[in-house]
Amino acid sequence: MSIDLRQQRMVLIAVLLGIFVSHFTAGVMNVALPELMNVFHVSLGSIQWITVGYLLVIASFLPLMGKLGDRVGLRLIHNLGYLLFLISSILLALSPSFAVLLVLRVVQAIGAAMYQATNVALIAVHFPKNKMGRALGLVSTAVALGAMSGPVIGGMVAEWLGWRWLFLIHVPVSIAGTVLAFRYIPKDAGVKTKEPFPLVSIMLFMLLIGSLIYGMSNGNKYGWLSAPTTLVLAGSVASLLVLTLWERRQQKPFLPLQTCKSPMVASGMAVTFASYAAANTTLAVTPFYLTGFQKMPTALAGYIMIAYPLVLALSGPMAGRLSDRYGPKRLTLAGLGLMGLGTLLFALFYEQSSLVLIAIMIGMVGAGMGLTASPNLSLIMKHVPAHESASISGMVGMIRNVGMVFGAAMGLGMLGGADDGGQFTDYSGGFALSAVVCLISVWIFLYGGRLARKEKQLLVERGSA
Repeated sequence: MSIDLRQQRMVLIAVLLGIFVSHFTAGVMNVALPELMNVFHVSLGSIQWITVGYLLVIASFLPLMGKLGDRVGLRLIHNLGYLLFLISSILLALSPSFAVLLVLRVVQAIGAAMYQATNVALIAVHFPKNKMGRALGLVSTAVALGAMSGPVIGGMVAEWLGWRWLFLIHVPVSIAGTVLAFRYIPKDAGVKTKEPFPLVSIMLFMLLIGSLIYGMSNGNKYGWLSAPTTLVLAGSVASLLVLTLWERRQQKPFLPLQTCKSPMVASGMAVTFASYAAANTTLAVTPFYLTGFQKMPTALAGYIMIAYPLVLALSGPMAGRLSDRYGPKRLTLAGLGLMGLGTLLFALFYEQSSLVLIAIMIGMVGAGMGLTASPNLSLIMKHVPAHESASISGMVGMIRNVGMVFGAAMGLGMLGGADDGGQFTDYSGGFALSAVVCLISVWIFLYGGRLARKEKQLLVERGSA
């Protein structure tokens, strides 16, 4: 649907506000868990569900909301998600008990999943292809700014204003985003399809993703070979097998597997998983390295870590503009290479690194992520049919979340050695793992490009035959 330049800008602002708020909310809560644990007199294991449950629900619901967006309209699902998120945020501040807080946090996560699953699709539908990269570059900036400001503002709010304000501080931004979304996002043409709703497939898929993320999130806590972890991950595998068999029997599968067979879409999704896994492996290991090996105060370590989202916020828009001009493939490869180089330097020189070199290496990872994220996402969406844009957008979001959880779990699992004080002494494993993942993703991306060229050549030969 063609819209004028002013409306494009308003749509983009509405989408960016939601992206910022959802990542801001996750960061705000991370630093407030000790305060909430004291307020509600619950254990650490219980209070962690405020953050783990939030991410788990979002990852599980993203493909469902993407499918609904393709069926009933992107605007409807996106804007209802905004409303649900806004109302639940206000109600969270009024929670009388931990149980109510947890239930409302789940509702808030469902609202976030609704607009996260459709926001990139809205950009893909309403922006011309020669401007999509720039818009997606701003998406990376919104993600980085939300992640960067959340912990900082959350700490101040919890200390000065009290825990209830943690759920209210972002309400003005949410209201502005909701008003802009209803005012400027074009109305949907109507119901897209009257096909039966794939309820069984959706339930199996949610069980698959939920059990996978839960098992990976708690692998270090319970032990990777322990009975709880093994049972949960085995349940995830069983769900995958049942879902695969069920989908094969359906005329219209829930998962857009035909589109995912496209070499550039498949390799782009693999790069999405790998890049977020590599970045989060590094982000999980680095705080332990800074406070343990380097003996830094926690506050100083936090300031050093800001280099990652700060550089990401600066490099994201630049990558978007350059991908519109020169194409996304070169930038994606450059970003993966820069991220891999930064983590390789960490693995090789972490014992001799100065404060400046540490900040540079963290910045390299952030710059690499900024150069990779928006061009790779733009490349995926350019190869997706319009009627499946929300489904693929939801799947990309889900893959991103799984990659982040996988990276954090693997990074912590790779910490090695311990001195007499219980501090880790070997940090090379996690950093080296990040570098290897980046190297493998470069090969996957190049191989996907090669397959795409062969596929295009075959189509040309068949057309001329």
